[in-house]
Amino acid sequence: MKAKVLSAKKYNKRLKATIQSTGRLGFTDETAKEFNLSEGTSYIKLILDEDNPDDLYLSLSTTDDGDAFKVCKAGDYFYLPTTLLFNELKYNYKEKTIIFDLSRYSQYDKELGGEVYRMFRREKQKKEVGMK
Repeated sequence: MKAKVLSAKKYNKRLKATIQSTGRLGFTDETAKEFNLSEGTSYIKLILDEDNPDDLYLSLSTTDDGDAFKVCKAGDYFYLPTTLLFNELKYNYKEKTIIFDLSRYSQYDKELGGEVYRMFRREKQKKEVGMK
């Protein structure tokens, strides 16, 4: 028997990104570490599937080709300046919490020029914050 251990280390990762109330796309610490993000040297392209407009992908890159967002950092937090993009896509991030679960889609790496992840969108209504 030729055995291969399917390690939980690889499959227990919960890669996520969230659209902040400012429209920025923020990455969890675990995602930033997995993507090896760094300010000034990491770039991310966002790709829309025109056949299925609800399907978004991201592609990691270390070069700026003019189409990629430059990864920014505030404190320990990594984000993309995506406000105009999400406004154009009509994502209601002001009233809803929008979270993307990220799954690796290596079959598109060559075509899209980097490590590709599909962005599975989840939305929920934001809770009202205020005084009673």
